[in-house]
Amino acid sequence: MDSIIADIEKKLRGYLYGTACADALGRPVEHLTLEQIKRKYGEKGVLDLPSDSRWTDDTQLMLVLARGLLRGAELELPELMSNIAEELVLWLDEPDLGAGATTRGAALNLKDGIPWSKSGISSKTCGSLMRAGILGFIYKNDPDKLVKVALISGRITHSHPAAEAASIAGAYAVKLALDGVEPGEMFEPLLEVTQGISQEFTRALESSYNTAYSDIGDEEALRKLGQGWYADETFALAYFCILRYPNDYKKAIQTAVNITGDSDSVGSVAGGILGSRLGIEAIPVSWVEALKGKEILEGMVEPLLEKYFQVSGNKLRF
Repeated sequence: MDSIIADIEKKLRGYLYGTACADALGRPVEHLTLEQIKRKYGEKGVLDLPSDSRWTDDTQLMLVLARGLLRGAELELPELMSNIAEELVLWLDEPDLGAGATTRGAALNLKDGIPWSKSGISSKTCGSLMRAGILGFIYKNDPDKLVKVALISGRITHSHPAAEAASIAGAYAVKLALDGVEPGEMFEPLLEVTQGISQEFTRALESSYNTAYSDIGDEEALRKLGQGWYADETFALAYFCILRYPNDYKKAIQTAVNITGDSDSVGSVAGGILGSRLGIEAIPVSWVEALKGKEILEGMVEPLLEKYFQVSGNKLRF
């Protein structure tokens, strides 16, 4: 049992730090073109985190969702969604780390008394995807609830079908990663759990998979897949990077953030999935040490582990 706890703890840290470090690496280049990134950082782009690097709203909102789960991941959906909605309202008082208009607008809807079932905005931006990975950890052993919570908690802010499918895929990919599934073997399960929700997302997922196994170079392939401002593209770009570099967290994230587009979101999604699969040891020590706010992530580890084993019921006990 001790070895099981130690293994899941390493993977949880892999998810948390994998998300946050990648987010922080992408933060300074998010609104730059690839050409501008190269002019500023050199031909290979941004490669390492300087000291006191901070994350963006991507990690911030993942932590908001995590706090909602800590308040009752084991609850039935209506009660759980109410808790998540309350955390989103509380988030409005946190520092603005660059959140998109959709998430902020939906949170303001909640603050104004609009119920969580109607607060979402029909936007296919990636705000719900970027926070969804933590669901794959908490509900690793309950895939049916994982899919339901990923869908409905995503709708609280983003109600477009492409965003809904991407939220499910983002959460389910973390579950598969924790199960030790190779990125290439995730394709069929991801197609299955998102089937019939969004043709846009299905096309993006298929394109990501096919492009990763083609002879197209990384830069050209990423340009072909999009810029990542929309959830279907964000996931496609992130998935491409972990398909190309399934055992190399650093290279996958460097590839993910050096794009013309939503560098921090693509990086954080890829980082969370690959960090979950490879564990904390795969993340460069220098990146972890450079990250500002490590104490916040560390403070989440034990509560999230306890919630994970509580949700798992008789399957595992903490």
